[in-house]
Amino acid sequence: MDFLHDCAAFVFDMDGLLFDTERLSREALYAAARELKVPLAEDAFLELIGRRMGDITGRLAVRLGDETLAATLIECSEIHYQALLVQGVPVKDGVAELLAWCAENGRPCAVATSTHTAKAEYKLASSKLRGFFHAVIGGDQVEHGKPAPDIYLRAAAALGVRAAKCGVFEDSEPGLRAAHAAGARVVWVPDLAPVDAVTQDLVAARVNSLADVLQFLRLSRR
Repeated sequence: MDFLHDCAAFVFDMDGLLFDTERLSREALYAAARELKVPLAEDAFLELIGRRMGDITGRLAVRLGDETLAATLIECSEIHYQALLVQGVPVKDGVAELLAWCAENGRPCAVATSTHTAKAEYKLASSKLRGFFHAVIGGDQVEHGKPAPDIYLRAAAALGVRAAKCGVFEDSEPGLRAAHAAGARVVWVPDLAPVDAVTQDLVAARVNSLADVLQFLRLSRR
């Protein structure tokens, strides 16, 4: 991962990358499905990871064959999700320490998430991570969501650097494809979402966690 030393800035996905919240989303979705008595296949959640709410609702509508039912399921799921978040936003290992390293070493950071900006701001503030980021770009700020490159191009612009000079950390297939399409150097940090072989070939490196990235940067400081 020597290329990370040449990156002028870093951009992070949020859910499933900074926060261990995809598991909460999955729990909330299937709790809603049980409450509404909606038959939802076990693999349905996986194809929703990394996408904007409009795309999520559309994909569920195709699966269920009913747009209204899909929207109702999402609304009910959001209620369950917020109830889970009351217990606190679960931050993944190494996140705060890596962000502190970036601040100490002059690497500006941004968040590029498919989540609506206001919700992203809430999670970052409640987890006391907001101050580490120069910009937060939510899915509502771009015309095309991941896997289109829009969100990473906007994040790079907000940091004042070219996307090619950004190191991007992502966990999902749509996110990895978006970052690669933007021309960024992509580090894959797997979470729940499966990633096909073609997408895996697009990444510059794979690590088990952001704690591993921090360890590399500390041990290989130039």
